[in-house]
Amino acid sequence: MICAFLALLALPLSAQATTTLTPDHLAYYQQADEGARVQVLLKLAQSEHFEDAEILLLRFPLQGPHAANRTLFISGLICEKRGKLTAAAAKFRAALASDPKLTMVRAELANVLVALGEDESAKHHLQLLEADAPTPQQANGIRSFVEKLDAQTPFRFSGFVSLAPSTNINQGSSHKDVTAPDGWDSATIDPNSQRTSGIGETLGGSVGYVKRLGDHFQGVLAANAGGSIYSDQRFDSLGFSQSAELRYIFDGGYVGIGAVGSQAIDTVALNLGYYSFGPRISFAKMLSQRDQLSGSATYEWRRPVGAAFANSTAFQSNATLIHAIDSGSNVALLGGYDNVTNFLSYNAYQAETFGLGFYKEMPLGLTLEGQGTVRLAQFGDVLPVYNLTRTDQRYTGSATLTKRDWNWFGFAPSINYTYVRNVSNIDLYDYDSHSVDFRLTKDF
Repeated sequence: MICAFLALLALPLSAQATTTLTPDHLAYYQQADEGARVQVLLKLAQSEHFEDAEILLLRFPLQGPHAANRTLFISGLICEKRGKLTAAAAKFRAALASDPKLTMVRAELANVLVALGEDESAKHHLQLLEADAPTPQQANGIRSFVEKLDAQTPFRFSGFVSLAPSTNINQGSSHKDVTAPDGWDSATIDPNSQRTSGIGETLGGSVGYVKRLGDHFQGVLAANAGGSIYSDQRFDSLGFSQSAELRYIFDGGYVGIGAVGSQAIDTVALNLGYYSFGPRISFAKMLSQRDQLSGSATYEWRRPVGAAFANSTAFQSNATLIHAIDSGSNVALLGGYDNVTNFLSYNAYQAETFGLGFYKEMPLGLTLEGQGTVRLAQFGDVLPVYNLTRTDQRYTGSATLTKRDWNWFGFAPSINYTYVRNVSNIDLYDYDSHSVDFRLTKDF
């Protein structure tokens, strides 16, 4: 029936420049069931006959439980054919807001986003599609397309400004008094070391450059800046970081080696307060079509300016295993190990981190991301006065909710809540905090 319908459409097309629906076309279409009608509309919407698809869609609205999303998708294809790309993207996003598992819609949305120059948003959807591709060949094709996007846009810029209220902006103690060590009287913790709440603004930006150096090598440069502003200047922060890496590219992954550096500015004295530098290695590998393992290891020399007694070195490593359930959800397993030395041995420590995370696109255009970690730290020596060797257990949980069908100039609104509970055997370092972050994101 579909073939007959398209053959009929071809008759007037060969006779004149425009296509016109005839009574025969309408008769065939009215006899078709819902599935056949959808197939006809899809073929028309993707051809020179897209206006006929619009006429049929208006005259004979689709029925059934999937009618709304099918109508949105076909309407989006018609907008795309007309060159109304922003309207097309809105239609596709609306369909995905209802059902995130519509992979055909997601693929078309990624295509439109590329045409709009929204490469980062397009890559977000392409990477979700890669994990859910029907065959390894299609997954490789998507990965190759992402690599071409990277090659076409070697420079990348991003920035953010957000409102960030917190119940503990200085990670101060949740206690007012120190539990008295043996032989000492109880003492009150300095107010500057007690928890302080406030509402601040966080802001930052980054620039990156990626250059393919032959078939198997890639150079990656990046620089970042970020800071926070509060009514009390003591809690303001401003920092910078840089990295340079040479990556060896192989099928399904890479291995990189390079260097990192960072600086922190004393916002009160307006001079350099701290800097660090050191080598880093990183890797990423697709273990299967749905499983990716990535990680890095860094060795840093850390130097507080004007405080040589606090010089330290730090070895930090981490790894993440992500398993894609489908194109709209995944889970992650996280792990890490830190070993920090310090001239003051009681400030040296070793720490292990374990965690779980997830990403889930839900109906109503909502995306929920969550992560929970446990960090166990054992310090190197007895802390003077307290006669104790410090041990910490830090529990962190965060949840981020994004309204992905609200498109504000290429961004979607996002809100994050984070809770931190640091359990320490020394009251000065025992604290908890609640914080909220409001911002806009392009990963939607």
